[in-house]
Amino acid sequence: MITKGDISVLDRNYINLKDLIDIDVLQNMQDELGIITGVSFITVDFRGNPITNASNFCSFCNEIRKIPSGLDICCKSDAHGGLEAAIRQKPYIYKCPSGLVDFSAPIIVQGQYLGAVLCGQVRTNNDNLQNVFGIEQNNYKWNDNQVLIDAYKQVTFIEYEKLEAIASLIYTVVNQIAEKSMINLMQEELNKNDIKLIEERKVRDELEKELKIAEIKTLQAQINPYFLFNMLNSIGRLALIEKAKKTEDVTYTLAELLRYTLKNTEGKVILEEEIENLSRYLKIQSIRFGDKIKYNIEIENKAKKVKIPAMILQPFVENAIIHGIQPKEKQGLVKISAHICDNDIVIMIEDNGIGISKNKLKNILKRKKTDLNESESTSAGIGICNLNDRMVSYYGEEYEIEIKSEVNLGTIVKIRVPIL
Repeated sequence: MITKGDISVLDRNYINLKDLIDIDVLQNMQDELGIITGVSFITVDFRGNPITNASNFCSFCNEIRKIPSGLDICCKSDAHGGLEAAIRQKPYIYKCPSGLVDFSAPIIVQGQYLGAVLCGQVRTNNDNLQNVFGIEQNNYKWNDNQVLIDAYKQVTFIEYEKLEAIASLIYTVVNQIAEKSMINLMQEELNKNDIKLIEERKVRDELEKELKIAEIKTLQAQINPYFLFNMLNSIGRLALIEKAKKTEDVTYTLAELLRYTLKNTEGKVILEEEIENLSRYLKIQSIRFGDKIKYNIEIENKAKKVKIPAMILQPFVENAIIHGIQPKEKQGLVKISAHICDNDIVIMIEDNGIGISKNKLKNILKRKKTDLNESESTSAGIGICNLNDRMVSYYGEEYEIEIKSEVNLGTIVKIRVPIL
């Protein structure tokens, strides 16, 4: 397929005369002109390879071409005539080595030579025509062959002026056909490009539409938390007025928890800030569940200023309370600790909840979300998978999150973060 870039250059490696011109139409034109004018015709590509059958070849030339040396010199003559016409970029009339007159009408499109129509095999009244090679090359001595002599006498005679007119006509008609074919190809390619452009615009419009919807949703997602944040502050002030101390504490703690979440959805924070946020969350849960939940936090001083991925700990603490301790009948304990070990900070989140079965834990760690029920897949399985992926993307596979659990004994989550 010719592309727009190929057409502008018309490189021979990309365009073929047979792909440009309807060969059947060209063949019919050749045959008709051969009958009308008495001139022989054949069309070749830029390499000299015929792309049509010969039309109205004279008996003399047919006989000459039966002789190996004659065929060789005829083919060389045709090739040389086409080359001369290509160089001149106009019809070239010359004598073949046998003394007959031929002409070559080059096919030139946008300055590029694509082939030629070779015509002739006639005699004319112009004795000043140059031999195609500059000198006679009659190595096969046809004038010693009576059959060739008789055939030569039957060769059509055409006035030179008429021959020039035929050459001009052929040159004009064939090149107009080629130019028109090229325009049609270009138009076809442009139409295809237009269709492709329309499809691309449609896809782009759909993407822009989806982008606008996403932007609106993002804006709504930003507005809703801030709206909630403001409402919580209002509730906190109301609780203060009504002297509802516990409600006031929960409300303001939740507001601070929300403020931290909005501020640190991505990136890294120092461990001390993350622990403060966990303390707020655990305080709310302690108020909610009373004595059923206890928590203990032990952080080595040197570890407090180490940066870790934001919000990496809270989901595990939440899982410990909701899936570990809440279903338990007795009091539960959540312990959070952090210490320096070599070049890493090691963070442990431990609970004495109901634990996780080996099979379920295996599925979670292998991220087989389809093997989890709906609640597990939503809160525990997918959450752990996402957190683990986040750690691996930050630090590499050697920093995958470790989870150990025993049914009715509890769960231990170990998170290692390199000190950078």
